[in-house]
Amino acid sequence: MLKYNVNVFIKILFIDQNYKRKHKMKESKMKIKTVRLFEKDQKINKETWDKIFQDIRFTPSSFDLQPWRFFVIESQENKNKLKTCLKGNLTQLETSSAMVLLFGDLNKAKNSEYIYQQKWLNNEITLERKELVLKQIKENYFSMQENKLHNELFLEGGIVGLNFVATLQKFDYNGGFIGGCKFDQVNELFDIPSNYLPLILISVGKEKLFPEGEKGQKKHLLN
Repeated sequence: MLKYNVNVFIKILFIDQNYKRKHKMKESKMKIKTVRLFEKDQKINKETWDKIFQDIRFTPSSFDLQPWRFFVIESQENKNKLKTCLKGNLTQLETSSAMVLLFGDLNKAKNSEYIYQQKWLNNEITLERKELVLKQIKENYFSMQENKLHNELFLEGGIVGLNFVATLQKFDYNGGFIGGCKFDQVNELFDIPSNYLPLILISVGKEKLFPEGEKGQKKHLLN
């Protein structure tokens, strides 16, 4: 099982207005399509996974802490283990190239010192700015109620989850969001630290296409 820690720092991108105008039409037509049936035996190589996760590295998060963690389940052995937690959704499990568990780190604030030290060393921020943001993080998180932290992680997970599925489409893959899972069991099942809060399960693979006129799966578009 692959683990991806997409904890990379957001950089400010300066894009000229002509570029924005040129790409406005393309951006406005972007859609996210969720898929429930995939072509079987379509393994995704590690190089492609690396490119996908590299592409979503600029996804925004609170204080730029990027608390999401992706666990990629590919082997039949691990899929069989995951099956014990699923509530239905067996078609996705059996036909997908991988099932991806997305988690949020409950201890995300503990990474702030390292993250902002690197920003300072890379001349992205001043020392004064670094100290100010670290103070704000401490005030915000170290007294935050648990339910508020959970809500924030689910919000951030939703943002990066949508970006992840949209990015899959650039590589001719698709994804499907799955909520029918006993998420309270997955940490113990896969020996995942308890500070990682399970957020959503995403099936990944190449969409199963049907000849025109042949009955296939329903397609769900999120505009």
